[in-house]
Amino acid sequence: MIEGFISRRLSGKLLLMTIGFVMLAELVIFIPSATDFRQDWLNDRAQQAGLLALALTGVPDYEASEILTQQFMQDTDVIMMSAKRDGMSEFMLGQPPTAGDIEMIDLREKKRLPLFRDALRAFFGNADGSLRVLSSSPVQGQDALEMIIPKDRLQWAMRDYARRIAVLSLAIAVITGLLIYLAMLFMIIRPIEKLATGLADFREDPEKRRSNLPPSSRKDEIGQLQREFFDMKQGVRASFKQRERLATLGMAVAKINHDLRNVLASASLVSDRLAGDQDERISKMGNRLTRAIDRGIKLTSEVLNFSLSGQEEPELEVVRISLLVGEAAGDTLGSFGTGPRRIGFTNNIPSELIVTADKDSTYRIFHNLFRNAAQAMAKMPDDDAVRQLTVEAIPSGDHISVLVKDTGPGLPDKAKDNLFKAFASASGRGSTGLGLTISQDLAKEQGGDILLESTSEAGTVFAVCLQKA
Repeated sequence: MIEGFISRRLSGKLLLMTIGFVMLAELVIFIPSATDFRQDWLNDRAQQAGLLALALTGVPDYEASEILTQQFMQDTDVIMMSAKRDGMSEFMLGQPPTAGDIEMIDLREKKRLPLFRDALRAFFGNADGSLRVLSSSPVQGQDALEMIIPKDRLQWAMRDYARRIAVLSLAIAVITGLLIYLAMLFMIIRPIEKLATGLADFREDPEKRRSNLPPSSRKDEIGQLQREFFDMKQGVRASFKQRERLATLGMAVAKINHDLRNVLASASLVSDRLAGDQDERISKMGNRLTRAIDRGIKLTSEVLNFSLSGQEEPELEVVRISLLVGEAAGDTLGSFGTGPRRIGFTNNIPSELIVTADKDSTYRIFHNLFRNAAQAMAKMPDDDAVRQLTVEAIPSGDHISVLVKDTGPGLPDKAKDNLFKAFASASGRGSTGLGLTISQDLAKEQGGDILLESTSEAGTVFAVCLQKA
């Protein structure tokens, strides 16, 4: 259970990391502190040896001095002590070691640098042998005091010091870790857990509101994350509502379109009979009625296409773009004008050029662009005006830009500002402004786009971006 808490929970990992870092810091600090402990331990023995030397010098009674020396040897682990006077050694207590190496340590020398090497050697090295320690003597006439201390006593003292430091460091690390853990728990972990729970709940049911609480007023990154999540939920819910309304609108329009087609079919028969009447006035009324019915069918069909666009995934395949463009142009331009008003078409796309696209969607894109261009050029009043539609392809990285150029009068400023906005780019009577919007959606769904390259009195250029095969 504890292992699972540590491995899965961020708070458990934070607690372990805090303890580990504190212990690492204590380890770094331990090396110089162990050096100081060794030096203090030796100085303390030297100081007690000096006091004993004063006591032995001032107490002539041997029995009293014997008691002092035995207590001193028991407390300090010194097995022999002597005094140096005029280059000669004066034995004071204990017995010299019978075997083992003897290491010389002179406490009278002032070291500028910490003796890290000596401390590590005393801690991890071989404890066999003795230490010969020289220190200053407080007794007048004595040059120095000399002590013999077993190495294992110093090593034992340093390891005992290390154990005490380890226990203290662990206690500090645990306390520090718990304090940091509690602070982070309420500042970061709990808010993140709430965000994670909120994300999971939102994924299961985005439309269900589980809390009406406002976003956090915190000024830090957690508060910013909470506010962004709150805004995201609001935006996604609004988007879902909009899509639901659009879907409902699409279904309603589909039903209306179906019923309206039946109604308009009957009206179309009547209008055809009226249009064929011998009475000129009745014939004109029939023609007007026929055109009105055609516009009604066109409007309902375009709204239906817009409401249904984007619901199916594009079926991408390798398409020879030159043939597809030629097919769309043939189906579109055939009904626009004859004689001087005839619209010419030039296909400059190489026949071997292929793209990855949805064939039906791409056909609808070019069909819409060609129809818009043809309608614009058909409205030009001058019969001698050049009415020409040209397409060409330009490679651009991983895409191919198919340029659709016409020689029409150009787009008005109002149309340019709302070119790809639904219902806002209508350019004339009977237009819904959905053609370019639907075309751009179809292009983006297959990894492309439609852009207005330029427009002026000399003509308009659209660029259709498609993926290379």
